[in-house]
Amino acid sequence: MFYELSKFLRVLVISPASWIIVLLVAGYLFRKKKAVKISCWSTSLLIFLLFGNPALYEIAAGACMNKYGKAELRKPHYEMAIVLGGFGDMNQETGQFRGNQNSARIWDAVRLYKTGKVDRILVTGDATSDIKRNGKSDARLFLDYMNGFGVADSVFVLEQKARNTRENAVLTTGLLKEMNIPADSCLLITSASHMKRSLGCFRKCGLEPDWYSTGISRTGNCDFTFRSLYPTWETIIKWESLISEWIGSITYRAMGYTQKQIQKP
Repeated sequence: MFYELSKFLRVLVISPASWIIVLLVAGYLFRKKKAVKISCWSTSLLIFLLFGNPALYEIAAGACMNKYGKAELRKPHYEMAIVLGGFGDMNQETGQFRGNQNSARIWDAVRLYKTGKVDRILVTGDATSDIKRNGKSDARLFLDYMNGFGVADSVFVLEQKARNTRENAVLTTGLLKEMNIPADSCLLITSASHMKRSLGCFRKCGLEPDWYSTGISRTGNCDFTFRSLYPTWETIIKWESLISEWIGSITYRAMGYTQKQIQKP
């Protein structure tokens, strides 16, 4: 229920793109009421100009990432890379991987494996391998696809039941304990804006792995030009994930799903 509600809210409530569409439709439906029509359409234009501004988005994203806006390894080698899901799915007709804005999570994990930085890759709760409501899974397609990049089945550990960040942490922690893999030999890989909440969930489960961020904001690392102010629809779409992360962090703290640091015995 919590999962379905969060998805519904994400599509209809926290997406600036949805706000614009709703306002445009409302303006059309109430077009005979001039004041309402002008108000709806002018507000939709304001939202487009504000949330479509790449420079403003980069500033907000950079603030959200905080200290996690970097990609560095504290150690030369890890036994397990933990990759949080939400990075793509498989095309059942072609067997091809379809990545999204979070696909760097899995590709960076593969790169770290290929360069000898990690031994194995644990994927938790991603559509490429999770068990669907009909009891089926695309795990075989995903593994076959990765075989094409020289990554054998034995490299992957697939956690197939998690549906949110809290379940990612709970179920992954259980798997790692079964495999007797210590926390200090694990590397958590997820998007920089999602890292703080993810680590908080793992800490709540008594596990504090090292971390490696992907999807890092360019703020502070690129030249600002007048073109940085041009609004784009692509930028508006990006805000959905960022606002979702803000709401998710607040909700998780309120429900006690996260912990700032592991309590020392």
